[in-house]
Amino acid sequence: MSVHDPFAIQQKDAVPVYYCVESTAQMNILDNALSKEKNENKFEENRKLSLGTIDDYVNANMIKSPYLVIKKLPSCQELTATLPDSPTALYLTITLSGYGSLNERWKKIFIGSGIIEGVVQGVVVGTATQNPWLGVAVAAEEFGQEYLTWNGIDWLMGETYAPVTLEGGLVSSKDSQIIWKDSSFITENSDELKSMSEDEKKNKEVQLQASLHKAEKELVSSLNTYLMEEILKRQE
Repeated sequence: MSVHDPFAIQQKDAVPVYYCVESTAQMNILDNALSKEKNENKFEENRKLSLGTIDDYVNANMIKSPYLVIKKLPSCQELTATLPDSPTALYLTITLSGYGSLNERWKKIFIGSGIIEGVVQGVVVGTATQNPWLGVAVAAEEFGQEYLTWNGIDWLMGETYAPVTLEGGLVSSKDSQIIWKDSSFITENSDELKSMSEDEKKNKEVQLQASLHKAEKELVSSLNTYLMEEILKRQE
């Protein structure tokens, strides 16, 4: 769910924007021909490469203005420890939360919604039949189906597509409120891949980088729209 709340500033104030880039993406198999250890190393290499790619894109494409003072922080841990030097300071976090698989938090929500449904179904069946064990069985079956369904979808998506999830959040130092929040979930970037060779198109690492490029563009575009509409236009 996206958030776009107005941000109150004084006329002509320059707004400091501190930003960081992080990853919470869970390890994913990139090459089935490699061992688990080698895949872990390859995933870590790709994760670091992706963080650098995101950083470069944000730095190059975030909207530029005399009224925005953009400062990169080495880590998001430092971001949380940084004391605001201005009541108008903003803190931006860009998070790579899924790389080659579904975002873990989203998957838990999907599975959780199925568990709630399973409990309801179990209670209904148990009450209607006066057999609590039958109700438990129905609920347990629903739990299992939801877990297998979403993990199966996760596996299938990782095998068939190149899913990437990129999330962003902008917090005001004045009241620690999130004033902008958005995410981009990309499964493939056919526009970028169509100009590549057949071998490159089949390469999972190449596919994921292409998806990342599209996710970067979508997320930063949303951020820039917010900065323009809610901050810079108020400076005019």
